[in-house]
Amino acid sequence: MPDYFGAGMRLYLDRLVDWDEWLRWQRGDDVDVAAERGAYQTILKTAASLAESFETRARQNWAAEAQLTEDGGAESPPHIREAYDELRKAGLLCLTVSEAYGGYGLPALLNGIVLEMIARADPSLMMVVGLQSGAAIDVEQYGSEEVKRAYLPRFTSGEVQGCMDLTEPQAGSDLGGISTRATELPDGSVRVDGQKIYISNGGAEVHLVLAREADTFEASKGTTTGLSLILVPRHREDGRSNGVRVPRLERKIGIHGSATCEVVFDGSIGARLGEKGQGFRAMLNLMNSARLGVASQALGLCDAALHEAVTYARARKQFGKPISEQPLVMTMLAKMVVNTEAVRALLYRAYGLVDRKQAREAALQRGDATEAERRILKEELERDTVRIRPLTPLCKYFATDVCNDVTRDAIQVFGGIGFTMESDVGKLHADSLIMTIYEGTSEIQASFALREMGKGALAVVFQEVRSELAAMADDPVRGELVARVVAIMPSIDEALKQLFADPQYALLRAKLMAEMVIDVIAACELLRQVGADDSRLDLAASWIGRRMLAAEHTSRRIRENADGLIERHTRVLAQVASGSA
Repeated sequence: MPDYFGAGMRLYLDRLVDWDEWLRWQRGDDVDVAAERGAYQTILKTAASLAESFETRARQNWAAEAQLTEDGGAESPPHIREAYDELRKAGLLCLTVSEAYGGYGLPALLNGIVLEMIARADPSLMMVVGLQSGAAIDVEQYGSEEVKRAYLPRFTSGEVQGCMDLTEPQAGSDLGGISTRATELPDGSVRVDGQKIYISNGGAEVHLVLAREADTFEASKGTTTGLSLILVPRHREDGRSNGVRVPRLERKIGIHGSATCEVVFDGSIGARLGEKGQGFRAMLNLMNSARLGVASQALGLCDAALHEAVTYARARKQFGKPISEQPLVMTMLAKMVVNTEAVRALLYRAYGLVDRKQAREAALQRGDATEAERRILKEELERDTVRIRPLTPLCKYFATDVCNDVTRDAIQVFGGIGFTMESDVGKLHADSLIMTIYEGTSEIQASFALREMGKGALAVVFQEVRSELAAMADDPVRGELVARVVAIMPSIDEALKQLFADPQYALLRAKLMAEMVIDVIAACELLRQVGADDSRLDLAASWIGRRMLAAEHTSRRIRENADGLIERHTRVLAQVASGSA
């Protein structure tokens, strides 16, 4: 079994997901559950083997950068193109696309695991594969049948790649500033004109462009209304250029093999996805998928850095024994393991919710459930939708922050050689730095999660967590740990109430609130893992022992430091402005 298909992954595939229930919701009562699970095993084993085979080439060619092409596009370095071709031949692209369009209809959890495996080997390659999958998801959800038939089989076969084009010079996190113009033509197609920047995989054939409708351009400026999502190919059906040009590539600290582009659209003809003026909603779907994808990418990098650090620490001897046995190094390595597994717990829980939601939607669409069953499905679907909203930004926030820490600690384990390019851990850390930034910074993610909590989502999330913890409370193995998690939850509820008494202070403390909620959800999921595999008890105990104390302290900070904090920060910053700091 390749190391890339780790114990945490297998635990979910083998024991923690109720595949019988999920598959019957998704496909009906006549599904062959055993055959489907066997297919999932085969797909993940194949993906693990291929990803592991990419690692050496990726590390050796880490500094190789994407290049502009003569036809006005951009392409990844040869080692990434070769690896992509191997994935294409193995049929491991766009795995969640339905079978009707050439995909496998794979659950989001398993697709996320495949992306994690690829990211562990080469995060630049994962950018190509992840964006292609994300673009295909939006085309399948919002495209007309004609568009889906034209593009989805080409996505799943690997004939075309995709990207999403949001950012503009004046529109970063605030997409209300978008000025790329979409003009509807008499034949129903759409002309796109404008400039986008920092577009990952911007040399792709298929661009999903967020643009402002020309007929409401002035009235909608500064808002996210009036935006449409347009599918724009680089080439027209006859092979001619479609006015899509990449004039410049960014030079970056890491993920060199992923082309980050300025993209210019000059009379480019495309097709609208979804309703006119409702593109922001469609783009949110793609962005949320991308945020979970970035969390998978970060988790893959954590796995890579952890493997490098532990292997080196066990082999490197100082003062007569391996440094892995030196107490401070041992503590650092153990914390890296626990934090990585906490990321996995939170992320896999989120993917599970996404899968449950999609399966219930499929069951409702089939129409073969009784009226009572439909009512229950609708109620659970609504609750899961609410739970997903805060959990998605929390996953992105937590996974990428931990990735920064784990890769940085890996350098510390290596010592001086970790600061050189003779080791791989420096490369992994450089790659990790972008992850807290793209698809929305950590600050944006914490703010989004807080906003959803303020709408009542935390109560719905905690309702499920409390129910799961109550079911574990009498377990002699887990009971004491469960009690510690349950005990901290009222403090978090109270902290949220205090925050929303002062919205400005709430934004100031969004990260602290996010971290407390993450602490509890990850603890619950780790305890659920223990129920399936008691060898994971030490992971859960380590997380709970450290993070419940941190959550207790954090809740006190929120309660006791509210008065005058914004004003104090303003005065501190003023000292820098005046030159006295």
